[in-house]
Formats: sequence, structure tokens, C-alpha cells
Amino acid sequence: MRSFSTFLLAALLTVAVSLPLAAKILAHADYARSQPAADEVVTVPPKQVRVWFTQELFRREGENWLRVIGPDGARVDLDDTVVDDNDRTLLVVNLADNLPDGAYRVAWRALSAEDGHPKEGEFGFVVGAAEPVPAATAAAAATATPAPEATTAPPVVTETPASSQSGGLPCLGATPLAMLALGAVLVRRKRGNG
Repeated sequence: MRSFSTFLLAALLTVAVSLPLAAKILAHADYARSQPAADEVVTVPPKQVRVWFTQELFRREGENWLRVIGPDGARVDLDDTVVDDNDRTLLVVNLADNLPDGAYRVAWRALSAEDGHPKEGEFGFVVGAAEPVPAATAAAAATATPAPEATTAPPVVTETPASSQSGGLPCLGATPLAMLALGAVLVRRKRGNG
């Protein structure tokens, strides 16, 4: 019985140590804030859109981007998104000159340096005194090709399915659960034999 108690204690310690690690591995780079801010109304058209994330970003070509869609459904960014050299939580994209008044939608994709998993979402802002348009659905936020509809919705965050991810770490959260299940089976066998 003593060896089982030792095993059970070891399993519980494994769970206690592994859960914080699993939570960190499962955390992705989420939208933290931006300039212009989500739903902000600005009187002067911005020259750039700057988005900060909750984790540092992994530099891999084509994995981190910002796409800014204007009131007419056309892209108004210069397709030159970069991860800031001094702050790897920051993505920056330049915008075309003389943007007209209206609602703008910013779609984003961020690849976490901590877990190697991508995440996508969107938010909107308004230039001038334009009326905000209805919020886009989460499904529209997850598409790689921006929809022509503009929005001033708060950030929508979607996750890329695990089957399409590459380069990520395996989920360690299942290991402690498996150990607890094994412990329960051993307890039942021990009681059945004793």
C-alpha cells in the first residue's frame, strides 16, 4: 500500500507542476491593444496601424500580417507588415496616403514565439465622423481573404485548427490527466486483489 501512496503523491505533484506549463503552452499571441485603438474614431487618417500582442512573435515570413480594408472593401495597407525590432510584441503596417473618411477593418495574424501557434482576429476603427457598420462575424474574422464588409467591432480572436499547425509543441496538459487515470485503475486493481 505504501508504494501506491508514493505513486499517487508523485502523480499529484506532476499535475501541480504541469498545469502552469500546459497553460503557458496553450496560450497564444492575442490582441492586446492597437493604434488606432479598436472602435476608435480618428479625425486625421493614420499613416500606420500598430498592433501589440500578449506574447512575442516568431519571425517567419508570411506568418505575421496586418491587412487594412477601407470603406469600399479595398485594401489600403502597403502590404509591408513588420515585427518591430525593439518590441517583438508589435506588428506595424504602413497605410496609403489620403485615406477617405469611413469605417476601416484591420485583420491580423500573429505567430506566437512561445508556443509556435498562429492566431487570427480583427478589429475596426473609423476615420472622420462616419457611422460604424455592423460587426463582422467570427467566421469572417478567421478567413485569410478579407471580406468587403467593414466593421468597428472589438477584437475577434479565432484559433487555427491544430491539424493545420506546424512547428508547435505538443500539449502537455494530457500527461497529468493520464497519470491520474492510471492511478485510479491501479487503486481499483489493488482493492480487487486485497
